[in-house]
Amino acid sequence: MQVIFQITSAAADAQKALLGQLHNLLQYYHEQQSRITVEVAVHGGAWPLLLTADNPFADKVKELHARSVRWLICRNTINGRQLNTDQLLPFVEVVPAAVAHLVERQAAGWSYIRC
Repeated sequence: MQVIFQITSAAADAQKALLGQLHNLLQYYHEQQSRITVEVAVHGGAWPLLLTADNPFADKVKELHARSVRWLICRNTINGRQLNTDQLLPFVEVVPAAVAHLVERQAAGWSYIRC
């Protein structure tokens, strides 16, 4: 099973919901003793979710990364927000365009969830 999540919202409740959904999904597949691959494409206003500083969710993001969740940020978002990759959690990966990455994953058969 392969799943890609998309989040664009800066709202704390949307980000908290995403983190809860990821935890629940990973827990379910762990209990089923089944393998799952999970990515999260972060773009638009959701970029603070991946910051090292002033991020109330940083510890939860790190915990989910330790459970094999890949965290992706859009290069267009980085450029548009004038971010420096040094501001991001160290394991965050940059994709050229999150929208294109989502399309490619769906074309390859990945399940898609928007938060």
